[in-house]
Amino acid sequence: MKTDKEMFINVSAGGTRIAVTENRKLVELHIERADYERMVGNIYKGKIQNVIPGMQAAFIDIGYESNAFLPFSEIGSPENLKNLSFEDDDDGIMQSNTTIKRNFNPEKDLSKGDDILVQVIKEPFSGKGPRVTTEVSIPGSLMVLVPNGNYIGISRKISDKYEKRRLRRTVKDFKPENFGLIVRTIAQGKEVSILEADFKRVWTKWKELDQKIKKKKAPAAVFRDFTTSDQVIRDLFTPQVKRLIVDDKALYKRFSTYLKDVSPEQLKNLELMKGKGTIFDQDKIEDGLGRIGEYIRSK
Repeated sequence: MKTDKEMFINVSAGGTRIAVTENRKLVELHIERADYERMVGNIYKGKIQNVIPGMQAAFIDIGYESNAFLPFSEIGSPENLKNLSFEDDDDGIMQSNTTIKRNFNPEKDLSKGDDILVQVIKEPFSGKGPRVTTEVSIPGSLMVLVPNGNYIGISRKISDKYEKRRLRRTVKDFKPENFGLIVRTIAQGKEVSILEADFKRVWTKWKELDQKIKKKKAPAAVFRDFTTSDQVIRDLFTPQVKRLIVDDKALYKRFSTYLKDVSPEQLKNLELMKGKGTIFDQDKIEDGLGRIGEYIRSK
């Protein structure tokens, strides 16, 4: 059965709501409140406050009200590369990446008061600080730049070995030495000029981040990821989504500019809602949200 997938974005004074439907049924809901600043994806120059081998974790001051939590498992973990292939006809993970974690000694390699670069992977919750990783990456629309690596990883969701070979040869021409470069699924079929333009945007972000690392004193934010709505279009607006409808003109224009640079073939699937009311009312998404609320209250 063919899946009829659509996305709807509603903007109001209270924030932004993003709904994803499949065959007219609500399957995902993302909410960005106007009074809350999302932290996942942000990168910080932090300062180590405590190293607790018994907990297999360290606590890092990143300038937030509670220290960030850094599990030792998030230091040099090859698990972060498991969805990538490193050869055109093989999905095996490079063995060299496993040695980082094996040689890690928290009592020697982490010292209280040292600076450390970390990226948030989980929002703070119930008075606890955010969860972080040392596996820092700079996301682009088509690829991801990984400092302190030296590889080209292709998304396993790209199954055509000839396309993987083309993408690998293309990005090899501009990949900097001693940086990892991950090619995302959405890069499949993209022209060389579009791939290179996306890399240049990511590289510019890295250069700006690197300057902040050198100049700012810990704790300090050195990189902030996109807003939720921008992340959704970057990560979820794939060719499988037959249309994306927004009810805000400014957001529509921003998405249009983004798609012209990254996926011009998807511009035809972007629509601006016309008429009164919100897009959630017009497409009966509010009804679906109401039913979910009633179900939760009944439990």
